[in-house]
Amino acid sequence: MLRRDLKQATFQAFFIFFTIGVFAFLLSSPAAAQPKGEPIKIGWIAELSGTWSFFGATGLTAAQIAEEEINAKGGVLGRPIQVIPMDNRTDPAQAASAARMLDTQHKVLTFSGPTSSDTALAVYGYAEQNQVPFVVPVAAFPRLTRPGTQWTFRVEPDAVGWGYAMVKFIEKMKPGASIALIYSDFALQRAIVAGIKYQAERSGIKIATDIIFPQNATDATVQAAQVKSKNPDFVFVSGGGAFDVTLTNQILDLGIKPEQIIHPFGAVKMILGWGPRSVGSYYGTFFDHSLGGLNEYGKGLITKFTKRAGYIPAYIENFCYATVYLIKEAVEKAGTVDRTKFRDAMRNINTKEITTGIPMVFDKNGARKEYMYFLQMKEVGKDTYQSKEAFYIEWDPEVIPVYQLAP
Repeated sequence: MLRRDLKQATFQAFFIFFTIGVFAFLLSSPAAAQPKGEPIKIGWIAELSGTWSFFGATGLTAAQIAEEEINAKGGVLGRPIQVIPMDNRTDPAQAASAARMLDTQHKVLTFSGPTSSDTALAVYGYAEQNQVPFVVPVAAFPRLTRPGTQWTFRVEPDAVGWGYAMVKFIEKMKPGASIALIYSDFALQRAIVAGIKYQAERSGIKIATDIIFPQNATDATVQAAQVKSKNPDFVFVSGGGAFDVTLTNQILDLGIKPEQIIHPFGAVKMILGWGPRSVGSYYGTFFDHSLGGLNEYGKGLITKFTKRAGYIPAYIENFCYATVYLIKEAVEKAGTVDRTKFRDAMRNINTKEITTGIPMVFDKNGARKEYMYFLQMKEVGKDTYQSKEAFYIEWDPEVIPVYQLAP
């Protein structure tokens, strides 16, 4: 009996000391302090409705994931970061109005959010005139960083360069090939086509036909037949928003093979909309779950975004997510939320994209170094897809006269 009581007492003493020790360890372990005070505000001017809502809504979801992660780890300079979304309705006038409201009423540190070059240009005009930093996550129109730009920084490589990269890809697959161009009349597509035409002339690539649609187009039956009649080796397809899916499928309906189709970019909803018939076609990108080399943040974004949205993220979501982290780093380097000092920190930043490790450095006009992947579709399911890298290229922006070509 005495031995049993002694064992019980010993066990109780051990349990008490163990509990006290664990409690003390937890108290002494470093934990992220809860951010306090006035939030550091990012005015997120996105296409939450209209033609480009295809991209704007998913980009906002990715930005909000970054916001949550940053605040869970103590925020920025001990303060919470806050993404304030406003719908620009894929309308430049509405985008400018949203910028004014975010500046004068919400007193944001910086603008961000547009995925349409047309709406981004409207925000650019307000930002440059009123000296508000503008970190563009996705819109790729070169004039967003034209010479003399002071307050704007473009995270995505410029669209004229995409056209250059596509011709280099075609040249590798079939020297002297012909390509038909069929696309919507948005600033982004016009810039890509300008790059294609410039480089095609210098590479011996022939332009079989050049067909452009108004922004509100919904059908391409006649134009697709015109493309087919030219018998091109490749077809450049780039409709605005959901029209891209219609355009792609109407091209396929006429018997053009998937291996002949090249999209300049592939957002997830577009790829899923192209469907299984698109297997074998190509698309340009800067981030994709099919690519290797993603770090813990890249993999984490894929997991969290998929759980929240029901489908996997691609380059648009990645750039929006990475932009919030980039803003965080620039604020920390500036040590303040003064707009001018934040702008100067962005100008001098030399960092890496949070998800991929790809360098992030901006030139004197706020443009980023050029690079691009082209992937080939291997499988398309209901909410996911698989692709294979077909081509990768890096180039100096100076190899083409980007700002002279941008329409």
